[in-house]
Amino acid sequence: MPFLFSGLFWGVMLVLFGISMILRAVFNLDIPIFRIVFALVIIYFGVKLLVGRQAFKGDRNFSMFRSSNVTMSESGGEYNVIFGQSNIDLSNIDISESSQKVEVNIVFGSGNLLIDPQKPMKISVSTVFADCKLPKRNINFFGDSNFKTPGYVEGENYLKLDIDVVFGNAVIMEKVQE
Repeated sequence: MPFLFSGLFWGVMLVLFGISMILRAVFNLDIPIFRIVFALVIIYFGVKLLVGRQAFKGDRNFSMFRSSNVTMSESGGEYNVIFGQSNIDLSNIDISESSQKVEVNIVFGSGNLLIDPQKPMKISVSTVFADCKLPKRNINFFGDSNFKTPGYVEGENYLKLDIDVVFGNAVIMEKVQE
């Protein structure tokens, strides 16, 4: 239920309402945004009732309809955030043996990713109706971007981070060295 009162939900609603107004004015195309969203909210509650609360607790690599804090330290993997919010610490992944790949998918949710700028990393970000804040640039709405940390050296082990954000928000923050 907190998702319905979040800024992300209402921000997406306003964007969709604005797009529907533009489509109506320019192309004479009428899309009933509020009816669709109302139907999706009813479907959300129906699925939640049918499956029960246990299905939405998720596991270590999956967060659905909840908030979570995760510290990833094993090699590679995938993490999914759907209709939720997660803080994901990627600064402890060991790349001493070989290069690793981590995939983070955020759909209708929000993710804060903590990285170590000294660790060699190649970050690929893809957004669709979403926002992603990288340490040196932002991607809004649609876009793809690549970013390398200062510690990245061609030919050495590194962490490959693929981030896909759809109707959501991702913030990549650099860990402050103590």
